[in-house]
Amino acid sequence: MAWLRLAFGNLRVNRRRTAITLLSVAVGVGGLVFLWAFIDGINAQMINNMTGYVTGDLKVHQRGFHDDREMNIALAERWNLTEEVSAVAGVAATTPRVTGHALASREDQSRALQVIGVDSATESRVTRLDRSIVRGRYLERGNEILVGVDAAGALDVSPGDELVLVVQASDGSIGADRFEVVGVFETGIKRIDGFVGQMPLASAQALYAFQGRFTEIAARVQDADRLDEVVGTVGNQLRDRNVEVLGWPALMPSLVQMVAFHDAVAYIVIFVVFVVVAAGIVNTILMSVLERGREFGVMMALGTPSSRIVWLVLLETTVLAGLGYLLGLVLGLSVTGYFSSNGLDFSAYIKAMDTMPGLSGIVYPTIEAQRLVVIGIVVVSVALLAAALPAWNAGRNSPLEAMGARRAVVNRIRRIHWQVTSDHRLLIFAQMALRSVFRNPRRSMITASATAFGLAAYLFLYAFADGFFEQMIQNSTQQLSGHVQVMAKGHDVDLSPDLRIADNRTLQQRLQEHPEVEAAAPRVLLRAMVANPGKSLPVELVGIAPEQERAVTELSGYMEQGAYVQSGETGIVIGQKLAEELGARLGDKLVITVQQAGGDLASSAQAIRGIYRTGSDLFDTEYVFTDINAARRLGGLLEDEVSRIVLRLSDRAESTGLARTLNQ
Repeated sequence: MAWLRLAFGNLRVNRRRTAITLLSVAVGVGGLVFLWAFIDGINAQMINNMTGYVTGDLKVHQRGFHDDREMNIALAERWNLTEEVSAVAGVAATTPRVTGHALASREDQSRALQVIGVDSATESRVTRLDRSIVRGRYLERGNEILVGVDAAGALDVSPGDELVLVVQASDGSIGADRFEVVGVFETGIKRIDGFVGQMPLASAQALYAFQGRFTEIAARVQDADRLDEVVGTVGNQLRDRNVEVLGWPALMPSLVQMVAFHDAVAYIVIFVVFVVVAAGIVNTILMSVLERGREFGVMMALGTPSSRIVWLVLLETTVLAGLGYLLGLVLGLSVTGYFSSNGLDFSAYIKAMDTMPGLSGIVYPTIEAQRLVVIGIVVVSVALLAAALPAWNAGRNSPLEAMGARRAVVNRIRRIHWQVTSDHRLLIFAQMALRSVFRNPRRSMITASATAFGLAAYLFLYAFADGFFEQMIQNSTQQLSGHVQVMAKGHDVDLSPDLRIADNRTLQQRLQEHPEVEAAAPRVLLRAMVANPGKSLPVELVGIAPEQERAVTELSGYMEQGAYVQSGETGIVIGQKLAEELGARLGDKLVITVQQAGGDLASSAQAIRGIYRTGSDLFDTEYVFTDINAARRLGGLLEDEVSRIVLRLSDRAESTGLARTLNQ
């Protein structure tokens, strides 16, 4: 206790220096607490929303369904698996489902939807989509459908309107039926609100020719932390059946990767902050040790062992770091608690957040106790490591050396001062600056090192962020978007073929007259369903003029197999991930179904001429490319009509200004 009082007394001797160090540690800790809580809040929201609105915590499939997604791989209703899974310890609720894709249309509007056939009596125990209805009601029976607010806006439907759904049934045939929109839900998540629909289980079974069968059984567990244990128990219970039991991490690997990426970014930022905090602590402790040489010398002369001197310095460091941590904890928890209640509004960036599955416009930071413990342990450990060298230096000198240290410093200053003042060419301010620097060279070196470390760390952080975003922009502009796109008003929201540019050649010529424009390429964009005999998936069909497109984007350089789109030839180019999903190879034929400009549905069988790979599973699944004339014929457009004109500029920085000029 006496040593603790002595440590507190020493820290009070120079209150200003102690306060500055406490403030730097507290701000660093407070920032870490909030940053970690913010990232944990993003991750928790993505997981809770995707499992809470769509997937559930785990699913039971017929073995092979998760990999192949073919509708004919099904669970038989007579197996009574729902009751068996419900009886497993740790399972809170179960519900059977039929999940597939459909092309939904109304008049001249169409959209691809993921359709989930649900048992309305049990679905609400597993997911909470029924609690997000903003207009109309939940499902009851018959040909009813529930759609998200974004899908309802794109299709221009309200409760009471009808939608026509076209699907590929489990037997490979094309099925279609009319469904009444009875409700519109809003989750705040673009991927769900725009592309998910629910209908009664019996209606989905009839639509997909699935009578007496399910694609899956979804379940909610009682304790999310015991998910792996419950998945293993359910798997053991059903080991004699030809089924697979998957938790949400296996069902949504992209979400797991996103969470891991967020954690990696957090660790980088945490490392940067710890470097700055450690440098500040080293500076403070070293200054304290150097200024107290006489004090340590007297203590050793009175018989205090050098180990006790080291112990005293380390104890002071622990007290300093502990107090800074507690102050930072109060600061961080206060800020985090406020935003945990009120949320951080990122609605202005909702389109960018759409790339993060399950993330809505309002983010609520989440405090996890283990994070706070880790921060505390690391702060104190880093502080002790930073103080180890000054403490060792303080204890290794003899009493005479310790007491004479200050005199040696004074003599060194006098020598330096004489050398400086003997040179009459130096200005008086330079003499004063050098005198201050060389008064304690070691302290000056530590201060300069702390500044250099902090600057280097923050420069690295900014370079990392700039590199990340630059890569995203480069990939997007080179693979698909270009620098500027010209389109009919509203086409950025709704890819209806009715929204088109009628005088493509004239407009393209006018656009290329602008000095900023390096190249221009026309496109036809259509929402489509692509199918093989056992499976269908929603895609965007992009009709391109190959030679012009090469001057705007670089997708032709990403070809893995086959050839790029050829002008005037039939066939399609698909992404490698889509090929894997469909089990398709070069030369295979896929059926593409779109809604034409007049509202009619049209289909065409197209051979796969090429397979590209960009490294983005989302991109490689969603986009299919074909010749622009083939896309025009399929979409019912005339010869000189296009959906968009894409521009590449000589300088990307001019894109905003050119877009503003063109709009005016």
